[in-house]
Amino acid sequence: MIISNKINEVKMATIQDNNELFKIIITKFHNEYGTNLESITVYGSSIGPDFNPKISDINLAIVLNTMDIDSLLKAKHAILSLKKKKVGTPLFLTKEYIQHSLDTFPIEFLNIQTQHKTIFGEDIFSELTFSNDDLRLQAERELKGKSLLLRLSFLENIKNHNALLQLISSSITSFIPVFKALLFIKAKPIPNTKESIIRSTQEAMNIDGKIFHNALDIKYKRIKLKKDELLDFFRKYSKEVDKLSVIVDNM
Repeated sequence: MIISNKINEVKMATIQDNNELFKIIITKFHNEYGTNLESITVYGSSIGPDFNPKISDINLAIVLNTMDIDSLLKAKHAILSLKKKKVGTPLFLTKEYIQHSLDTFPIEFLNIQTQHKTIFGEDIFSELTFSNDDLRLQAERELKGKSLLLRLSFLENIKNHNALLQLISSSITSFIPVFKALLFIKAKPIPNTKESIIRSTQEAMNIDGKIFHNALDIKYKRIKLKKDELLDFFRKYSKEVDKLSVIVDNM
């Protein structure tokens, strides 16, 4: 692997030489950005025990020193070529944007912090700090917003069995970062698997975690529901999401 000699020693030390995909990612983006590339971080299920090569995308957060539309356009060829390897479109950030957005998107940055691996450059995410008030406010907003969208999408797809199953799959994935935030607020350890996160949230928030575990089982196709069972599931699912929204509202 050839890396420009402009990369400093600190950044060289973070390269995972035993991982071919990481080396490909580093090379492609460094070739495009050179010294403007601050760091590359892999985050999410792809570096945890929930990783499933058949369905899991590889999420990247790329931090640049400076960023504008022209700098984003430089990444288009790298992004297209890496899609074949299930690497998603990166989240492009700057240090300044991160620091000024911790009160706006604390759940998103906490989600990265709890499961990430910086493969190039400085590990910016490990040192981030979060306000419980900011996390609680966003958690309430996310839960209430997702509850509305869940009901709306349910009505729009009520005759489409597969669409409803996909709705469950996508919704349970979106709840996991919110659950992490609630565990953080409660000063509870944040586990590294979705099932453990649901279990810990059930205990910390006094909710019925079974319905969320069932949603995860549907996502991973471990259970199949008939039409009448699916309707009953949505009744319980919506009720439990609303219950959690009220709990968070009163925290």
